[in-house]
Formats: sequence, structure tokens, C-alpha cells
Amino acid sequence: MMSIRWLLVLLTFLLSACATPTAAVDLTIRSNGCTPATVIIPPEREPKLTIRNTTTETMVVSIPTMDRWIEVAPGTDSVLELPRYIMGSFDLFCLSATDHSALDGDNPFLCVLEPAELMPVARSAGILVIEPHDRIREILGK
Repeated sequence: MMSIRWLLVLLTFLLSACATPTAAVDLTIRSNGCTPATVIIPPEREPKLTIRNTTTETMVVSIPTMDRWIEVAPGTDSVLELPRYIMGSFDLFCLSATDHSALDGDNPFLCVLEPAELMPVARSAGILVIEPHDRIREILGK
């Protein structure tokens, strides 16, 4: 005969197996900026950043030399799609959406701000590293 304790253990196991897994997050926005300071995308992974905003305000993650930025609402996760064939190291800045807008950085098509403009108002600055990959073969047909 099964004990109640064993049934509780089994029930706990089954419930945890059915729970929705938490998405892996590359970058977490906190009130003082983004962590970790360096994000590395390995060659076998698709070029995108999953970002979680744990603050109570809308925040922006900007990669100016890549002409990319994303606004992330409080308490939500967002995905920043990166250019598929690019690789190398890029400056990455975290700042409030209010500060980003005050710099006239809210162009929806590209990031018009330079690192020197972002640095004074950014909550943090970091580096995004996209490791060397061979996705260019998709274009070359090899």
C-alpha cells in the first residue's frame, strides 16, 4: 500500500514536470543596469538576445554600432534579433527609455546614437561577443 508521503513526492514530481520551463535569459536588466557585463553568443546558436527587465520602468538595450535597440517593458522578457551573418565584439548599453527618448534615440528603424552619447546616461555598458561562425555558407551555397 502506498504511503501518503510517497504520493506527495510523486505529485510534486508530476507537477514540476508539467510546469512551463523558464526561458533562458542572456541579459537581465536591473535598476543599476544590465548583467552580465559580457554576453557571448557561441557559433552554434542563433544570433539573438533574450532580455528580462526586472525593473519597474521601461528600459532600452542599445547596440549602436549594429544599429539595433529594443525597448523592454517592466517585468517582461523580449528578444532582440541580431544580424544573422555578423560576428565580433560590440558595445552594449542599458538605459531607461526616458533617457533614450531624451537623446532622440527612438528612431524605429535604426539606432542613431553613438556610444559617446549613450555612455553618460547609460545605467551600464557592456560587451556583446558573437563568436566566429560559418552561417555565411548559407549565402554562398556551400
